[in-house]
Amino acid sequence: MLELRDLAKHYSDAGGETVRAVDGVSLKVVPGETVALYGPSGSGKTTLLLLVAMLLKPTAGAVLIGERDTASLSDREASLFRLAELGFVRQSFDLLAGASVLDNATLKLLKTRRLREARREVAPLLERLGLGDRLHHRSETLSMGERQRVMIARALSTGPRLLLADEPTGSLDTHRGREVLELLRSMCQERDVAAVIVSHDPMASQYADRVLQLRDGRLSDYEVDLSWTRPLGQPSVNGGLKGALDPGKP
Repeated sequence: MLELRDLAKHYSDAGGETVRAVDGVSLKVVPGETVALYGPSGSGKTTLLLLVAMLLKPTAGAVLIGERDTASLSDREASLFRLAELGFVRQSFDLLAGASVLDNATLKLLKTRRLREARREVAPLLERLGLGDRLHHRSETLSMGERQRVMIARALSTGPRLLLADEPTGSLDTHRGREVLELLRSMCQERDVAAVIVSHDPMASQYADRVLQLRDGRLSDYEVDLSWTRPLGQPSVNGGLKGALDPGKP
């Protein structure tokens, strides 16, 4: 579904030094698979997502979505392709104040549907995300976890084949973060959507099929330490990547 081939994004800083934000990244993500990318601030995580979403032009390399090289698309074609094929859950909630949950979730669909039709299509998705009793509540009355669910509904509303999520638990407490990660994973599996989640939250490893690290613009394997999840007084045991990828151990 998604393939990155030696993808790179370099630019010059104020001092004229070359910054290698993304430096030769290669990656494949298949339909229904969730990949978590970890990395410290400035490691290139968000830049990588923007390259995949065709919101930045790469310095070198290629982004293929469904075997189509996105570099071949015009600006108009890229915009239409994003609308149909990509869902993007950003760090900011970007909800319209005063608008209902239902109408906020339809914003992406409204580019191709009438309002009544868009509402009808997105309502079952909101119900699946646990917002069936909140459809007509204004966005400002929602909890942070509920707002993030609206953003997920909007991202998935057009039936994309690829979902990108930039720090989806960044504004949430541990309990709400778990709920959102579990919903993201289950929804993508149900809909056969390939998903890439960038995060610094160690919980995300438990809801991913693969976990990789992005540091200084380069990808590498990531050994996840689950000692933070152990009960008080229990010896620390590093479950490693295998333990981290068991979705049955939330």
